[in-house]
Amino acid sequence: MPERAHKRAAEIVRKEINLLLGLAEQVGIDEATLRQDLRMSHTDWVQWLSVLRDAPLPSSPALPVLLQHVGCLTSRLDRELRLTYA
Repeated sequence: MPERAHKRAAEIVRKEINLLLGLAEQVGIDEATLRQDLRMSHTDWVQWLSVLRDAPLPSSPALPVLLQHVGCLTSRLDRELRLTYA
């Protein structure tokens, strides 16, 4: 991946993970449950969280797969939060 595309991908991952972690906190879901819902091993989860501290993007799971799972889970948590406060 070219350097510019890699930087942009890392920015997107950071934003999406931060959004997911924020929603999970509001809903009251811990990181272990998030990891299980994302179907990730502990090692993979730790590597992806390290992207928040500017670590390189891990190769597993593949970036498109990760973003799809994070997006689905973020959407589900957002709906739960909205129903709670509706």
